[in-house]
Amino acid sequence: MAIRATAKPDDWKRLPFAAMSPIPYRAAFDPAQFAELAKGLRPEVMEDKWFIYLDGLDLCFHRSWTGLGVYRVGFERHGETYRVVSALCAEPMLATHGAEYQARCLDFLVENLLLGGSKPFPRPADVAESAPGAFQHGFSGSGYREVPVVRRPWWTFWR
Repeated sequence: MAIRATAKPDDWKRLPFAAMSPIPYRAAFDPAQFAELAKGLRPEVMEDKWFIYLDGLDLCFHRSWTGLGVYRVGFERHGETYRVVSALCAEPMLATHGAEYQARCLDFLVENLLLGGSKPFPRPADVAESAPGAFQHGFSGSGYREVPVVRRPWWTFWR
């Protein structure tokens, strides 16, 4: 099980963030929730797929095995609320399932790994159901309920 004591950038191997693009992840957190986010996550066993830490007001997500920087979420404080003002994803991740799907994956990680929720995993519809949980386990090391996510064609973006 991953360690929930406050993670610091130098607690784990990590590579610098490479080319990233915006994803449509937006959220707001109260001070108690932001304190949980700020703890981050240090991997302890092989099943722990993520190293997550707060760097200033940026929440950084790196793959634990490779150190690859995958997500970077920028926050601003507005009164008692911490709002997401930017969310970036490593470009190689976007090529497979797109920005909207990556925003759902980021939301899954934040809600479940950092805030202790039980949000279903967004399994891409093109990933076979014949091996339940295999794609999720490779992504997050978890076994939450799954919901298929269908990627809409680009010409239906206005729906």
